[in-house]
Amino acid sequence: MNNNDLLKNIIEYIKDNEELLDYLSGECDLDFEDDEELADDLSFLTENAKSNYKLEPFACDGEGGIYALLDGEMVGMIDSEGQSGIVAKNIRDFFSIIIHCGYLKDFGKFGWLEDHDEFSEHFIEIEEDFLEDFSEEFQLETDPQKIFQMFREAVQTQPQLKITATSEDYDDYQQIFEF
Repeated sequence: MNNNDLLKNIIEYIKDNEELLDYLSGECDLDFEDDEELADDLSFLTENAKSNYKLEPFACDGEGGIYALLDGEMVGMIDSEGQSGIVAKNIRDFFSIIIHCGYLKDFGKFGWLEDHDEFSEHFIEIEEDFLEDFSEEFQLETDPQKIFQMFREAVQTQPQLKITATSEDYDDYQQIFEF
């Protein structure tokens, strides 16, 4: 199953599970809107800018940012404050990371990916049945060490997600995660 098919299956599963939908929105700031609204959000965020990856938005946050498939494979985040970055190597990794880490931008903002001890302090252990069921259904990773490694490897991927201004009236996006 390719990333697009897996993503469709996961989103359908999430939308059919109110507890999971509420958890992702409330604890992870991850919301699922219709394709037209996501396309509008992406267009607004990349106005007078270009990306080094093909962007396919699939979710948004509550602050005007989006999550997108990058070239149909990796997952990137573009926020409304002028930052962007790769957050996962694929859809399965993305959902493994986000359900255990919550608000991903905090890991960049506060340096929680710099070492495993710092990461562990902010790792969310799954206790709810609906999260266990979701993890089992889509074979998501639950081991903290493995999630730490997959998250670190993703944010260090080269080439980084770059959103470059095409007008001198705008600035290039900065990286969310820097080591």
